[in-house]
Amino acid sequence: MDLALDKWNKDWTLLSRFFRANEIARISEKLGHLKIENVVFCSFENRFAKSGGLAAVTTNILPFLKEVNNIPNVVLMTPFYPNIIDKSNLGSTGIFFSVPYKNKNIHAELYEYTWNYSLPRAGRLKEYYLKADGFFGAGSRMRDPYLYNENNGRVNEEMMRESSLFFCRAVPAALNALGIRENIVFHLQEWQTALLALTSKEAMLDGTLKSCGSAQTMHNSYDCFVPFELLTGIAGSSLRQKISLMNETGLTAYQIGLQVVDAPVTTVSEHFAAEFTSDVLQTEYFAPHLQGIFRNSGVYGVNNGSFTGVAAEYSGLQNGAVEEVRKIKLKKRKALLKVLASYKPKERFGELTYKGKTISALPDKIPLVVMSGRYDPLQKGYDVLLRAVEKFSEDEIKVIMTPLTVRPSDLDYFYEAACKCRGNLTVLPMRLEKGYHELQTGATFGLMPSIYEPFGAAVEYMAGGTVNIGRATGGLIDQVDTGCGFLFREDAVFSTPENIRAFAESGNIVQMRKTNPWLQSMADNLVEALKKAVYVYQYDPDGYYKMVLRGFGKIKHFTWDSSAEKYYRVYEKVTKI
Repeated sequence: MDLALDKWNKDWTLLSRFFRANEIARISEKLGHLKIENVVFCSFENRFAKSGGLAAVTTNILPFLKEVNNIPNVVLMTPFYPNIIDKSNLGSTGIFFSVPYKNKNIHAELYEYTWNYSLPRAGRLKEYYLKADGFFGAGSRMRDPYLYNENNGRVNEEMMRESSLFFCRAVPAALNALGIRENIVFHLQEWQTALLALTSKEAMLDGTLKSCGSAQTMHNSYDCFVPFELLTGIAGSSLRQKISLMNETGLTAYQIGLQVVDAPVTTVSEHFAAEFTSDVLQTEYFAPHLQGIFRNSGVYGVNNGSFTGVAAEYSGLQNGAVEEVRKIKLKKRKALLKVLASYKPKERFGELTYKGKTISALPDKIPLVVMSGRYDPLQKGYDVLLRAVEKFSEDEIKVIMTPLTVRPSDLDYFYEAACKCRGNLTVLPMRLEKGYHELQTGATFGLMPSIYEPFGAAVEYMAGGTVNIGRATGGLIDQVDTGCGFLFREDAVFSTPENIRAFAESGNIVQMRKTNPWLQSMADNLVEALKKAVYVYQYDPDGYYKMVLRGFGKIKHFTWDSSAEKYYRVYEKVTKI
């Protein structure tokens, strides 16, 4: 679907509260003459520090932005996490510089990684890792760049906010030190980088940079309140004076960033963009404070490309190659059963059996269902599947879950369900040392019962020849249709602000959600979708394998070339005054 950017207008109403009229005139003049020669992709995730889909986007899209749009220079600017990243993976730039922050000069340096890429054509680009003692101290068993304190959410947010504020102050100085000073478009990712829309403008006024603009992509609507007293720590004297005259105690990072950014705000799928102003979860829980901004300026969906290509075994198959797909899929199923029977790390719990004996003898007609990924009680929907599994009798289905959890208590509900569903459910709560590929390719169905999903990984299952079952939300709607998978949705009557808030506030003890009507309806509708999918698999096998084939065709609609072209159109709006 084409991006409808023609009606978008730049609204800098908030900007007048941060800058004087003559300063805004200078900013406008610089933007009006800006050329798109340097794109600086700013992300708190990178190839060495991953949490969700943003890391995958970061390690896919940059070469396409550069090559498809003939942009002379595309770079990544990202934090160096000393507790996560092995410095030996990076090289030294030899660049050291000072960053004015909270009336101090913080010493910083840049490391670099040279990315030699082959797609869309051979080339190279630089990734820069910003290091400063006292910042970016995330690190846990999960090696998650957003986890600074896994036991106290308030402290974790404060520490991440501190690193965010410093990053947004430091990036213009880092570019100055690199000699990249004009014709810059900052492509900002998530709230952690949103305030660069403000600090980059001040950098133009104080001479740190000659000309730069900003565009923002939201992968989630998670936000963070920024007291104005903290905001003054990253401001120059003129901006500090303006902030001191404001009556509020502060605004969130997005409330500031989305109102001073220079281009249309984007997110990573078309349906998720629409949900920002239509889904009760967003309008009443995650982002009620942003609704006025969204309605005024809009949010535009740019679908991600596919994170992986069709598995080599299936390449070259035609639409009618049902029998060939069946043979390959059954071979992959046997490989998965072998892994499930033999791979027994100490973290694994829950048995998979057939008639109380080894899973190796499981008949082909009994489906294998997999759900993988990080455990996020506000997003991923593991508890929805756990409740649904209890509805199936022994040997009706076999379920494999691989949740990446933070705390031991996160697994309590999994242990409970594994006991109730003995023989039908196994849990591997760690990064798999073996078997991940077999799960993706050998499973009958890949489950994504997401509470919300900006883009999602449905195309990854499709690429491995596995049919998706997902909740009809966000990017899953863009990826999955009745031709290649199954979607479900809870009954609308239960999607109330009260039920949603109760659901969200029980994230620490998800068993409390068992009586929540919203989750109950999700689980009940998932059961119906599963039963429908199992019926097709068992009684219409040709129909099932045709779904596999259609999934391969669906993947072709999600390309990084297309994403890069659309983002360039967004960048062009930076210069429209």
